[in-house]
Amino acid sequence: MGYYTVFLPAVIENQVHWHRLTPDDLADKSLEWGLGHIRASEPIKGFFFSPREKVASFPEKFEPEDQKKRILFGVKACDLSALKVQQKMFLEGNFRDPFYDARLKNTILIAADCSEPEDTCFCNLMGNKPYATEGADMTLSVLDEGYLFEVMTGRGNELIDLGGDAFGPVTDAQVARRDENHKAAVDKLNRINPRSWNPDLAKAIEGKIQDEAFWRRHAESCVECYGCLLACPTCFCFLLYDEAKQTGVERTKVWDACYMAAYARVGGGANPKAEFLKRFMNRFFCKFVHFKNEHGFYACTGCGRCIKGCMGKIDIRKVLAEL
Repeated sequence: MGYYTVFLPAVIENQVHWHRLTPDDLADKSLEWGLGHIRASEPIKGFFFSPREKVASFPEKFEPEDQKKRILFGVKACDLSALKVQQKMFLEGNFRDPFYDARLKNTILIAADCSEPEDTCFCNLMGNKPYATEGADMTLSVLDEGYLFEVMTGRGNELIDLGGDAFGPVTDAQVARRDENHKAAVDKLNRINPRSWNPDLAKAIEGKIQDEAFWRRHAESCVECYGCLLACPTCFCFLLYDEAKQTGVERTKVWDACYMAAYARVGGGANPKAEFLKRFMNRFFCKFVHFKNEHGFYACTGCGRCIKGCMGKIDIRKVLAEL
């Protein structure tokens, strides 16, 4: 598979991180792969929606480099669900992001089951599963004797053909064990999150728009570190800025986040969300009201990164459970 650059989740200092596979890694027995763990600390959106990139120049026309082919091996279902949100914003409508489009077209996605959900996971509350049912080219399940693969697209079939004898037949017993593992993961999530939420979160949040005391109570421990938004796999806001260079002007696109003080500031310095409380509320309105009303599903996958990374110990589940 030297034709592709391969990225896998690896356990590094007790945390799962995306790791670029090298020839030395195949012989390194001390490196623990994270295929059987929960999602990596980093969302996969960074592979497609770059945190910082040059997008234009003047007077010389900017020509982006060709995207190299790559494989993301071990993507979890919550990150695949997040790609649906990103694609709504960057690939549909009147404008398509050519950078996002090129990266996605040159990436093969191989999903891995999430067999050990953690206490911060809540994909079940968002109507999702801890295993992929769509959005990937192939899926894999970790079994005692190896991996069980299931092809989902034509590109997945091409990988099977390239692998040749590396792929053997699947037995009914292996499929049964995979299904048992799926059920065990779902059961664990239901124990972690036994209570269901308001079936119409969008309407419930809209009903709280005037209840400032509710939002202030939940925001009081926030230290405005932006960790929840930078780790979120669905956040899609960005900022464009121009910078003078010796050869002309360059335009750069960077991630933005609604908790940042200058997020809503416009020309002349006006800012309709100058107060942090309004920006705190915006996060919930964006993901659970605006996006749901516009596209028919919530812009949250239940990955739990915001809970795990919050310095103020804010649990989004507790906020939504009170609606």
